Amino acid sequence: MAISNFTNLKTAIANYLNRDDLTSYIADFISLAESRINNELRVREMEVVDTSTTTVSGTQGYDLPTGFIEAKYVIYRSDPYSILQYKAPFDFLKDYNTSVSAGKPSYFTIVGGQILLGVKPDSAVTLEIGHFKKVTALSDSNATNDILTNYPDIYLYSALAESAPFLMQDERLDVWAKLYKEALKIANTSSENGRTASQTLQMSADVVV
Repeated sequence: MAISNFTNLKTAIANYLNRDDLTSYIADFISLAESRINNELRVREMEVVDTSTTTVSGTQGYDLPTGFIEAKYVIYRSDPYSILQYKAPFDFLKDYNTSVSAGKPSYFTIVGGQILLGVKPDSAVTLEIGHFKKVTALSDSNATNDILTNYPDIYLYSALAESAPFLMQDERLDVWAKLYKEALKIANTSSENGRTASQTLQMSADVVV
């Protein structure tokens, strides 16, 4: 049976567990699995570009995009564009406190649910945030997503790993966890390798960004 949607994922989990009395619990195993996936999986299918934030003169902090997990890059889309560098919160707040005048930011950090820019912007400019986004949770009304489509084994084994403590099957936990970790490693490695060319790229001397 192909594991391509929420319904047959639940069926596959029940089959692997050889249980027909877990209908009301399997969705919880999947939900817990999605939390684990969000924490550990980093593949291209989770990458998005958000341009919904426009800076406000004198305002340093902006809400992160919905579902934000981890930043890949941040661009201040001035003319010319400026790629912002990350600073750890302690160093950032030490260098870019409220006494620093506004201008064109060169750095960013993330504190809580906000991205902070240093220095504070002095004009309205689009902020481009490339980031990893949480997977769209599976449910009866959302039967599939890109992760289930491309990595069904990750969903299956992570949900099975979440089931073991509930079912008090300690002897199965290592089995499911090992299979999940192997699937996770393959997915992350494959996605990372897919970012590079199979041969050396030749670039012209003049590159305009």
